[in-house]
Amino acid sequence: MKILIYESGYVDLEAPIYMTQAQFEIFKKFFEENFHVDYIEKIEATRKSGTRNGDFKEWTLEDYLALLEPIDNLRLAAKMDRTEMGIRMKRGQFVFDFLAWMKTKGYSLPVDKATIREFFGENEAI
Repeated sequence: MKILIYESGYVDLEAPIYMTQAQFEIFKKFFEENFHVDYIEKIEATRKSGTRNGDFKEWTLEDYLALLEPIDNLRLAAKMDRTEMGIRMKRGQFVFDFLAWMKTKGYSLPVDKATIREFFGENEAI
């Protein structure tokens, strides 16, 4: 597991982690005692989870454009035939950096595939 600590003070996990029910209860108790927990939501998978040996679906320019659409993660996951967690993770990884890059370039939404291609040409592939 990797724990990411940003200069701003925010803390994030690099990827989702599996927990047994007992581990989750300890995890939940920690957060309830140390932070304001608004609610805990169980996320239903939009499709069956693959295995580590399962097929990998590459992210295309069209997929990155879709991540910028103003629709919720669950609907986008169904539209793209991906898991909701996959959408959440990729949005978290891509959207903030892309929007910050757009600002430095003086670009605004909406964008096209050429703009995303330009972003990836200047930045390491995500």
